[in-house]
Amino acid sequence: MIEIIPVLSLVIALLAVIFGPLISLRIARRQVVSSLIVANKQIVAPMRQVWINNLRDQISEISSSALHYHLTGYEDREDNEYKRLAELEGKISLMLNFKEEDHKRLHDSIREMLSALYKGKEDDHAFVAVHPKVMVLARDILKREWDRVKEEIKET
Repeated sequence: MIEIIPVLSLVIALLAVIFGPLISLRIARRQVVSSLIVANKQIVAPMRQVWINNLRDQISEISSSALHYHLTGYEDREDNEYKRLAELEGKISLMLNFKEEDHKRLHDSIREMLSALYKGKEDDHAFVAVHPKVMVLARDILKREWDRVKEEIKET
């Protein structure tokens, strides 16, 4: 029995030497991964919020400008006004994710709205029909993205 204790002590010491660092390494990896996830969320959520604000501003400007041009008439518009609408359309297009169906529908609706606006009085009814559709789609997208931001913040 006396010989078993030193051997058992050596076996336990050997196991501690082998498994101690392995367990420490595993814990360290989990902590690093957890820290990276938290850091990523702390970076992504503010970036997503900036994207939401910029998209809201761009949609607001294109929508209000198009409605203003529609209501004030088509005769007195200058080329720079059409250029600004085209620029806004391009910016919005670059901000959208075309893998998401509602983003595609918003883009198509904006193009439809501007096309109706460019045609003038002959397509007044098309503009009147599509302008509210743009606003509803934009509202839905912005709300969903805001909910994502809130979830990301809540999880950290």
